[in-house]
Amino acid sequence: MTVVTQTQDADTSAASDPLLSYTVSTTPSPLKASPENPQVPEEIGEVIITVARQSGTPADVEWIRVKVPAGTMAPDLATDLNKITPRITLTGWTAHLDEAAKEFVFSPRGSHEPIGPDTGFTIQLSDIPISRKVGTASVTVTESSRTGSSAFQDRITVFNLGKFPADFYLRNFLCEPSIINNGGDVKLAWERSANATYDLLYGDINRDVTNRTSLDIEGIKSDTTFYLRATTGDATNPVIRILTTQVTVLKPDLEVGNLTVHGAVQMMQNTVLATPPQHWSTYETTAPSDGFLLANCPIGTVDVQVGRFSTRLNSEHQTATLAAPKGATIRVSWPGDPGTVYFQSYCFGDTPMPAWLRIE
Repeated sequence: MTVVTQTQDADTSAASDPLLSYTVSTTPSPLKASPENPQVPEEIGEVIITVARQSGTPADVEWIRVKVPAGTMAPDLATDLNKITPRITLTGWTAHLDEAAKEFVFSPRGSHEPIGPDTGFTIQLSDIPISRKVGTASVTVTESSRTGSSAFQDRITVFNLGKFPADFYLRNFLCEPSIINNGGDVKLAWERSANATYDLLYGDINRDVTNRTSLDIEGIKSDTTFYLRATTGDATNPVIRILTTQVTVLKPDLEVGNLTVHGAVQMMQNTVLATPPQHWSTYETTAPSDGFLLANCPIGTVDVQVGRFSTRLNSEHQTATLAAPKGATIRVSWPGDPGTVYFQSYCFGDTPMPAWLRIE
């Protein structure tokens, strides 16, 4: 059974958004276009629309209309609306075909009925004679609804349903293993027919895999969802089917924009002790990953430089916190007054700060 994501007009404002939420599934999955030979009986399909109210405040609904395009072209779903059987699971509601509008109308016994968060229901269109042209058909769901005492308003949701060639298939898209260590490898495999083009999408990658049924992916460092997209039919009205699979990475690399932490943050850290062998000596090392240093000089005088930033630690200025980006040079020098400096090195990577090298 295929679940189809709803789409809405980009110009739809929040005030006219549907008050009910809709999910569409089809049987078979995906729908098959009927043979082009008009002497052969049509393929039969079914569309099930699952409806719910997500908000805790009930919505009054006058009616729900489902428009199914009918005809002989690629954007048509059915050949004959009169052959379709409409049903709704709400008690007291009726269903009928408005032939002039080419819509199936579902309405309550009274003028309207409240739909709350506990009133989930389904709308079912059965015995659909599927159109004979491969393509994508837009099914439009319109509700007349309101909240409180406001005026009823028409609110629209559109679903795009594909009609695929009879011999098309795409199935069993698998990722093995599904859980890996950071930097591990996976093997993707799938079954597919030859009458489509196929693309694999993940992260910012888009790979043509039309001539493949498997692919090895190496060096995965974060949780990844893979999308396998099949495209077939006429270029002016193609049909697209997408399957997904994913891999979970233990201790993954993370890339975020803004981060708010409510709790503890743990980083790799080590303690480094630097003592002067003689006056005017300089020790140097390199930050192995992004992080920062906490420096403490309880006695004497020590100069600390990280990249282009430097500070002098002494009895009056004993401590400092310095950002240490990956690859930055960290220098410690003694300008004549012997001193000992302690560093707490906090690295966001998994490599501690290396030992010091004496360069002067």
